[in-house]
This record gives sequence, structure tokens and C-alpha cells, in this order.
Amino acid sequence: MVKELDHVGVVVKDTKETAGLFASLFGFEVTEVQEFPEQGFKSTLISKEKVTIELIEPVGTQGIIQRFVEKRGYGLHHISLRVNDIEQEIGILESKGAKPLNKKPTRITDTSEIAFLLPSSTGGILIELIQRTSV
Repeated sequence: MVKELDHVGVVVKDTKETAGLFASLFGFEVTEVQEFPEQGFKSTLISKEKVTIELIEPVGTQGIIQRFVEKRGYGLHHISLRVNDIEQEIGILESKGAKPLNKKPTRITDTSEIAFLLPSSTGGILIELIQRTSV
């Protein structure tokens, strides 16, 4: 079951510059930075109170985010929904016609797993499911 909106992912040219702009305009603070060189991108989470935005910056010349920019340009990439049990949620959503990108979730940190639903099955919007667990 969906618990809440976890974050919104946005592809930007420069995460440091955008994080600085959002800090000065709205008071956001950087809460997490991760690099995924094998996939060609850097992820920076910025937060203020209960609002979190993932800034996604292409790194290098090839990767999933570079392909996204070539097709769609910079802007909204995905909406991330926090769930209690990601594997169960994938099964439920599949039974309702949603198409997961992968059948098994991907562990991205010690405390979180993600799975994406194909936009062709969710009204044109890339949906990320995320399960966060406490350590």
C-alpha cells in the first residue's frame, strides 16, 4: 500500500547549482548525494520540512539519464511513492495492469529498495516505488 509521496525526481544540468538556487529561494538543504557512474548520473536529494526533491544530473556521455535528456530534455523524470512492502506492491499493481521495469526491486542503499513502473502503463508518468527501512 502506498504510504506517502517520497519525492519527485527532476533531471537538471547541474545539481550543485540547482541545489544552491533552491536553498536560497526556498530554504532547501542537501540531505543525500549518491553517484551512479555505471549508469551515468549523480543524484542529490534536497529537502525542506516534508518536501523532498531528487535532482538528477547526467554524468559522462552515455547512460539512462543522457538518453532521457536527448528524448525529453531537462525536467520532471519521475514521481516516487513510498510503500510498505515493495514486492507485494509490484504484484498488486501488475494484477491491475501496471508493467514493472523489473520484476525484482533494486537495493540502492542499505535501507532502501526501488522499482519502476513503465510510463506506458501509468498514464505516461514514470513511477518509482520505494521501500525505506530503518537500520
